[in-house]
Amino acid sequence: MATPADGALSVLYLRRDELPAMLGLIEERGLGAVGFGMDPPVDLPSLLPQARIATPQMHPNEPLLEVWLGKRRTTRGRTGAIDWACDGDHVFGALGAGADAAGFDLRGATERTYDALFRFLDDRGYPNLARVWNYFPGIHREESGLERYRQFNIGRQEAFLRASRPVTGALPAACALGTHAGPLAVYFVASHTPAIPIENPRQLSAYLYPPEYGPRSPSFSRATLLRSADRTAVFISGTASILGHESLHPGDAAAQTRETLANLAALIEALNREPHRAGFALEDFRYKVYVRPGCALEPIQWELSAVLPAAAGILVLEAEVCRRELLVEIEAFGSRAP
Repeated sequence: MATPADGALSVLYLRRDELPAMLGLIEERGLGAVGFGMDPPVDLPSLLPQARIATPQMHPNEPLLEVWLGKRRTTRGRTGAIDWACDGDHVFGALGAGADAAGFDLRGATERTYDALFRFLDDRGYPNLARVWNYFPGIHREESGLERYRQFNIGRQEAFLRASRPVTGALPAACALGTHAGPLAVYFVASHTPAIPIENPRQLSAYLYPPEYGPRSPSFSRATLLRSADRTAVFISGTASILGHESLHPGDAAAQTRETLANLAALIEALNREPHRAGFALEDFRYKVYVRPGCALEPIQWELSAVLPAAAGILVLEAEVCRRELLVEIEAFGSRAP
């Protein structure tokens, strides 16, 4: 188990038997907890925002809990449907659409969810959305004659526009994954200070995708950087086997994993160039991997082990990636001193 840095925004992936030793730290600095395919433990500190995402864990064998820690002691509360915690620099929040998302208007639910999110951020004084995680079932099923992922993109962009937020350029890092069941579930990190968007030189920015990918482009940046006097934090969006805007290596999970890792390396290189000079290496990040149902895990793990340090401990979840032909998606978070 890695020890979180003092005074740093951090993420931990904890086994149940590791929780007792960490409860004091979570009580003091906890921002939120996310369980995948399981209920978050009931013995977590009161009012800590918790989310349960219906994406079964594939690896490791023992369930892990994703725990976010702030830089200092946190305060917590609930505003409408949003459970939140803040540390004075960042706010973490979790909210859901409040109904099973498999059989209702996903576009409308997405609009309402993001409307509430933006109102909350403006009211609490954390206007800069740095990272958003989106999960909902039936991501490729048609709804009102259009794939649900594309319905989601319409609803998300409508909410951005209604809140007078940009839909190109300064966008948060994000992902959208298909779950087995449950509501539209969203959790996020926002900041007092602006998040700097980072794009990948190997990929067309998602918000510039051509119309063949849907009537509205996805509203996210490839990564975002948060910089303070003593730390630099980076959120890397869900990254897949896409070059330019085209999916590569259909049906080949190992090749898709290699291409995804090449995209991650290129993005980290972009972070480290002028003007950011972030100084990150692959080992500075904690990774989370999504694998499409029915896809063999072994070839993916072999490719991960060839490139990523401590690959054996990476959390791997079963989830549908946003394009039908994509088998693997990898996201990451890193934080380091200047």
